[in-house]
Amino acid sequence: MERHILTVDVEDNFTFDELADKSDWPKYEGQVVENTLRILSLLRRYNAGATFFVVGKLAERHPEIVKYIMDEGHEIASHSYLHKSLRDVPVDELEADIRKSSEILSSLTGGRVLGFRAMGYTIPRDEATFYRLLERYGYKYDSSKKRNSGGDLRTIQRDRIYRVFPSSVSLLGLRTVFSGGTYLRLLPEFIINKGFSQYRTSGQPVMLYVHPWEFNKDQPKRNVRLKYKILQSPLTFSTERKLDSLLRKYEFVSIRKYIGV
Repeated sequence: MERHILTVDVEDNFTFDELADKSDWPKYEGQVVENTLRILSLLRRYNAGATFFVVGKLAERHPEIVKYIMDEGHEIASHSYLHKSLRDVPVDELEADIRKSSEILSSLTGGRVLGFRAMGYTIPRDEATFYRLLERYGYKYDSSKKRNSGGDLRTIQRDRIYRVFPSSVSLLGLRTVFSGGTYLRLLPEFIINKGFSQYRTSGQPVMLYVHPWEFNKDQPKRNVRLKYKILQSPLTFSTERKLDSLLRKYEFVSIRKYIGV
C-alpha cells in the first residue's frame, strides 16, 4: 500500500486574525477537544498515523488534548504558541514564540518536540534566522512554507533541517495546492485523485493537512470577516468524507516516522 503523510493542525475553531472584532476572542465557544477526538477515532479505525501540530496556548488551556493524541501513538509537534502570522514579527518575538511553544509541549509530552509549523504557512521573511532558531531549540524539521525552492513535486527537502511541504497538482499548466484546508474542502475528488497520481509517478509522498474544526458542521457562532464566512461555511465541509476515502486507499504516517528522525 502506498505510504503518505497526514498532519492535523490542532487549533481553535477560529483564529485571532479571522475575527472582525479582536476583543471577541474570549467570548466564543471552543470545540477543539471533541473535534480532535473525532479525528482520533477515524484514524484508529484505519490504523493510521499522523503528526498533530498543536498550538502552544491551546495546550495550556487543554493539556488533556496532548495526552489523548499521545495515547493513540501519534506525533506531537508545534503549531507555534499564539497561532498568529509569523511573517513580519521581530526576531525577539519570533524566538519567544518558538521557545515557549517548545517548552509547553515538551513538558506535556516528556520528550523533545521535533517539528514546527507556522500558522497559515506564514514563514518569516528572514528564513535563515528562522531556521537557525528552530535548530537552536532542537527542531529537526519545519512545515511552514507552502512551496519548495525548486517549484517541483518534492515533498521533503533536506537543508539545515528537513522541510516538509503541502502537495500541489498541475491544472491547465498551473500548480495549486490540493492537499489540505480550503483546497481539500472545495476541490472535487477527481482533482485530488489526479494529485495523488502525479506524486505516485514522481515517487514522492503526498502531505495532507486537516483541522479539527473541519470535522464538525455545527460550528459555534462567531463574528468573522465575510471572506471567512464564505470559505468556512458548513456547506464546504467535505474533509471528513474525503479523508475517510483516502484512508481506505493509502497508508498514512506521521512526518517523524516518514523521515525517520
